[in-house]
Amino acid sequence: MSSDKYKNRYYYKESYEAAIGTFATAIVFLFVAILSLFFRAFDVDFIGLKDWGYWMFIPAFFIFIGGFQQLYRNYKYQQVVKNALIQRNFEGTHKLEHIALEIGMRPKDILRVLLDLRAKGTVQYSFNSETGEIVLGKAIVYSPAKEYVPPTKKLETPLPTEGKNFCVYCGHKLEGTGNFCPNCGSNL
Repeated sequence: MSSDKYKNRYYYKESYEAAIGTFATAIVFLFVAILSLFFRAFDVDFIGLKDWGYWMFIPAFFIFIGGFQQLYRNYKYQQVVKNALIQRNFEGTHKLEHIALEIGMRPKDILRVLLDLRAKGTVQYSFNSETGEIVLGKAIVYSPAKEYVPPTKKLETPLPTEGKNFCVYCGHKLEGTGNFCPNCGSNL
């Protein structure tokens, strides 16, 4: 299936991402606002914070709201993916792209949701090392390789995998041959 052909099929436009960064930013704004109130009360002049710092309550409030919106969006995405897996009775072999087209989510977001659901113990799955398809109901135990060094966040080109007995993306120790990591599904 061509991704260009179905690119407008994904009606969940927002991304599935962690809200911790949003809440951390809101806490920094809140800290500055509270600090400015102390500076105002004790008449301390530090870069004029006592005069303008209390205005930081306003962006902190809206940033907190954005964080709660992301938490709710993540919960909604988890429910959608979980319902799609319930329809499959949490078993069988399925292509990620087919699930993505069925529920209207981008495949990368489904992978993130699946990782979170697996971490919570809600779903068990692994990846077929030959085809890269999701095998529902088959648990995988992560066994880290000692030589593994996590890659950078943004990769320009795929990492070389020749001669390595572990997945270069997640560090899972590979047993046997295959084109895909059974833990994270990365193409090797």
